[in-house]
Amino acid sequence: MDDSDDSAAIQAKNTPRGARRAASCLLGVFAVALGPSSASAQSVYVASSVTNTVTPIDVSTMAVKGNPVPLSAQPVALVVTPDGKTVLAAILAKKFSTALTVIDATRNALEPSGRMGKTLHDLALRKSLGTFGPPAALVLEPHPRSEGRLLAHTLVKNGNFGPGVSQFNLKRVVWIHFIRGKPDGNYAELMAVTPDNARFYVPGTDRKSGQAFLSEFNFFFMSGQSHTGLRKDIRLAGGAVGALGITPDSRLVIVASQDATGGIVNTVDRADNDRVQSFGLGSGVIPRDLAIGRNAGGIFGLLTTNQVLVRLSASGIPAAATASATLFPGNFIPDKVELTPDGTVAYMTDGAQPFVARMDVSTGFGAVRMVRLPSTSPPAALAISPDGKFVFVAQKDSTGGTVSRIDVGTNEVKSVAVQGEPVALAVGPVAPGGTGSGTPTCPGTAQLCGGKCVAVDIDAANCGACGHACPAGDICISGRCECPPGRQICGAACLDVTTDRGNCGRCGRACIPGDVCVSGQCVCPVGLNVCSSQCVNEDTDRRNCGRCGNVCAADEVCSSGRCTCAPSHEVCNGVCTETQNSVANCGRCGHACIPGDICVSGNCVCPAGRNVCSGQCVNLDVNLRNCGTCGRVCLPGDSCVSGRCVCPDPNKVCRNACVDVETDPSNCGTCGRACAAGQKCVGGRCG
Repeated sequence: MDDSDDSAAIQAKNTPRGARRAASCLLGVFAVALGPSSASAQSVYVASSVTNTVTPIDVSTMAVKGNPVPLSAQPVALVVTPDGKTVLAAILAKKFSTALTVIDATRNALEPSGRMGKTLHDLALRKSLGTFGPPAALVLEPHPRSEGRLLAHTLVKNGNFGPGVSQFNLKRVVWIHFIRGKPDGNYAELMAVTPDNARFYVPGTDRKSGQAFLSEFNFFFMSGQSHTGLRKDIRLAGGAVGALGITPDSRLVIVASQDATGGIVNTVDRADNDRVQSFGLGSGVIPRDLAIGRNAGGIFGLLTTNQVLVRLSASGIPAAATASATLFPGNFIPDKVELTPDGTVAYMTDGAQPFVARMDVSTGFGAVRMVRLPSTSPPAALAISPDGKFVFVAQKDSTGGTVSRIDVGTNEVKSVAVQGEPVALAVGPVAPGGTGSGTPTCPGTAQLCGGKCVAVDIDAANCGACGHACPAGDICISGRCECPPGRQICGAACLDVTTDRGNCGRCGRACIPGDVCVSGQCVCPVGLNVCSSQCVNEDTDRRNCGRCGNVCAADEVCSSGRCTCAPSHEVCNGVCTETQNSVANCGRCGHACIPGDICVSGNCVCPAGRNVCSGQCVNLDVNLRNCGTCGRVCLPGDSCVSGRCVCPDPNKVCRNACVDVETDPSNCGTCGRACAAGQKCVGGRCG
């Protein structure tokens, strides 16, 4: 194999769903590895199902550029190279089960096929791709490896060789390896690469035990062209996995999971032999998406759930959680989340409504501004431009799809209609200076990093050079990363031990669940108490209601320290009863439905297809006492079939009764033929 061909690095943006994020901190790395963009105009691309197309859109005008590019199958992931010249789409090809389609963005057309893997389009033509199963996620490494090799990793949840990850060398554009995954692992559609290019991670749930886990993959080249891959599985708390993220310093891998007790944040410390810390989020909390970034205050994370918005500290610990109802208007529940590259603004979509929320997160949960989208459908995809100026949102609508551009500075919305139902977005690079023409200059000592002028002497994300991010908690002084006074270095992170729950007062001293760290001391917040080494609210905790160890019944809730019936329940004969669906207590205690009725929303209802006869809800098609109509009684031995009394063969009606003349001693063989005393009727004969 000859790796002498020139290559272009490809932006590490994970797709689909929560796997679309490789962290905004990687953008600076791309700029260093590949230099400024040469594209003449910035584009955003949308992949759509139904029509199975990729549509390019001019960012400045929000107009479709040329015709949509047809794909041979439904797309599941989409990425664009930093030079803006090439777009890759992972598709569910019918012929080979999996393929990567390559689009020449300068011509807005599929790459022509070539020979011996010399062109990108050969990725879609090699039959070897089909042996591994359909793709579930796609990530591209932040920067090329030795000899200019750039790797793409495609997650296969299930294929001929089981779950695993296929590697592609994008310098020569050929498939090179397959790393087997956890045999019993049901991998989530999530994948992320560390910003330092060292490892990539995929979380999942064990099919047999239901336990969450994290697979660490390491792919490396040996002498010459030989290569191999290794996998390590890390046990996590919880079951189903909802979100994945990696901190900009490559130290922590964070996985949000859930089980019967609610949501869980698992923090894997790569600098401490993959030590796992797990933190509960509360009953009924279900994680949805996770974004991790860095701003002037350091590294932080933002986790969306069905109930609360959670902010993670630099050590991956839940530092603050606020109910969505108190942060957002109009029943807005955050779903997908993205951070601007400078980590100061978060954009969140609603999973059920056509809204996007803009929140200032420079110091915590700040001001919120709501943006209404043009279509009535909830957002299907969310992306932020590399320069942080625009947010792009894709929606379905009655005629196809809509892609909207939101100006981060003004919240102005501009939209364009596209073909098909959008499933993924990818944003191309902005040319230097924003227009693609001329050579931009930055004032003073500032440098151009990812299309923006950056003060590298004080910018912690680009300290001394573009893409050189300081470790967690460090600040940038004169182009050097330093841990400021008042903080301590714990492992590889610079932390405030006066407030860090994982290192409270000193490195390694973690507070118990529910505790907070105040002035270096683990304390239970005012109003909470310690029960079984956990800080709980005895006013609302069902397992410690009013006092430690007082567990409420399954149908009870804890309110003001007392176990009470849940809403819509009443105490009937000393038992909490759901009166909305109880046939014995329908609507109120003691109100029993007649036989055959069901209780719907507190009302006794005779189900469709039944009738009330003599105070009973019966099926006239089969009821022997009400066959076809109320009061029609079938003869003894008859069956009621489709509302008609029927004496089934080989029985006969004898003296108003349906009898088996093969065995009835009073009607043996025919009606009225009685067998002598002591004889039996067998086969219609007395004997």
